[in-house]
Amino acid sequence: MKWTYSVKNKITAASLLFGVIVVVLLINFNQRNQIEELKSAFESIYKDRLVAESYILDFSEKLHDMHDAINDPALPFLKKQEIANKILNEIDTLNHLYEATRLTDEEARYFVHFTGLTHEMDLRLKAGDLDSEEPMIRSALLDLHSLSQIQLNEADKLKSKTDKIFSMGSILLQFEMVVLIIICLLIQALFFASKTSNGFKIPENPNLN
Repeated sequence: MKWTYSVKNKITAASLLFGVIVVVLLINFNQRNQIEELKSAFESIYKDRLVAESYILDFSEKLHDMHDAINDPALPFLKKQEIANKILNEIDTLNHLYEATRLTDEEARYFVHFTGLTHEMDLRLKAGDLDSEEPMIRSALLDLHSLSQIQLNEADKLKSKTDKIFSMGSILLQFEMVVLIIICLLIQALFFASKTSNGFKIPENPNLN
């Protein structure tokens, strides 16, 4: 029956070794998924939040420059129109760049309102109505403040997502390491069990008849 016991141990050991391979593959698969998720999150933080926030700062600076130009008593009317027109053209270019980022539903509503204001400002400017630009600039700046707050909120959500990925990855890695250790101990136990099952042979004295 020793040979059957040996075969059984070998099958068990082979199964455990197969389990080691499966666990290693699962670790590798899990790590790859985590890397892809983290890559996606960091790309979104950069492309859709940091870049968008830089556009918001540009919008704000240009609107303040426009406000200063319109209210500068030293500038003639035509010069004010020229400066305001140039700024609105630059804002229109920024509008297209901002629109290319990923917008949340709430963000899209504020941005649509903002672009509607800048379009109306352009129409009023071409009509020579500089007086009505002031309240629209203030309204546009309020939209920008809301958009900036959205960037912070969305970036915080992405940060929480990455924290969860790191935390879950750490827990899974610890669990997988425990499983590997248990399997290795079982294999070692089988190895010693197979050794002891053979028993000890009492050496024969060649001098005895």
